[in-house]
Amino acid sequence: MVREGLKKDKPAAYQLLDNFHWEIEDMNEVMAKAREEDVEPEEAALEWIEDNQDKVEDWTKDIEPVKNESIELAYVEWDTEVASTNVVALILEDLGYDVTLTAVDMGVAFQALSDKGIDGMLIAWLPVGAASYYEKYKDDIVDLGPNLEGAQQGFVVPEYMDIDSIEELPHK
Repeated sequence: MVREGLKKDKPAAYQLLDNFHWEIEDMNEVMAKAREEDVEPEEAALEWIEDNQDKVEDWTKDIEPVKNESIELAYVEWDTEVASTNVVALILEDLGYDVTLTAVDMGVAFQALSDKGIDGMLIAWLPVGAASYYEKYKDDIVDLGPNLEGAQQGFVVPEYMDIDSIEELPHK
């Protein structure tokens, strides 16, 4: 998702965000390196970029570099969004952008995007996770389509819990 007017104001950034699409395995690789090997997300993203130049070249082909332009991306502090946002931020920096990453709540991100307070985000889990925010703000933002397909949302129940469904959770 990007703010209205980004295509005109920052066409290189718009094109990269529109072109960006990766696989679950790609995202998992960045997340695992950051989490399991205890490296900073930016370092994990940089290593993935270095190892996947063919994909990066596909995303950036025909994009003219810029000078002295800035861009702000919002993200939610979820491993998935930290991974994808750091990868995109580093590629935008390679294109010449000064990138600001701002961690916010999902609802705040949608509102900021619709108010043009941020330029873009990679965090819209649709059609389910962020559906209510999308419905509220869809007329004021630009939907570039999915950048990841096949991801699933769900709950994980630790083995020590003696339940098999959400309905069995204790209610207080």
